[in-house]
Amino acid sequence: MSLAVILQVSFLPAVRVFGVVPNIALVLMVLISMIVVTSEALIVAALSGLVLDLASGSNFGLWTGVMVLVALAVGMMQRAGLELDRIVVALVLVAAGTAVIALVIWTAIFPNVAHWPAAGLTGRLAIELVINLVLTMLLWSPVRLLLGGSGPQAEPGG
Repeated sequence: MSLAVILQVSFLPAVRVFGVVPNIALVLMVLISMIVVTSEALIVAALSGLVLDLASGSNFGLWTGVMVLVALAVGMMQRAGLELDRIVVALVLVAAGTAVIALVIWTAIFPNVAHWPAAGLTGRLAIELVINLVLTMLLWSPVRLLLGGSGPQAEPGG
């Protein structure tokens, strides 16, 4: 996850695909949360989110909030007995996280914008969704192989 955070703040902003920065940190947080226990995922989420927030310079707390929300949502899904070993679950979580980040950013800039280019914003969100979903599909197998996951492990005592 450390490498993803470094890439997210240094290299990926220069790579902009169709004007959109790929969100590898969100994708990896979803995939990691689906494999490790919730307590470990929360630690990774808080630390990586804090570093991303400090590096972004605006909307402080956005990254930490989204990363922790991902870890908690996956933990709750695990406790509810949902099967988390399907790529569809990862795709839905990445899509939801992408939408939440976009909505929070739009809400933050709302008072400063006189005219909203709705078509441009929705088009940009659609491009970002596609890029993040493709990243999810590309990283699904390597992350699972690296972390040895066939699904989240059971929480101790529960």
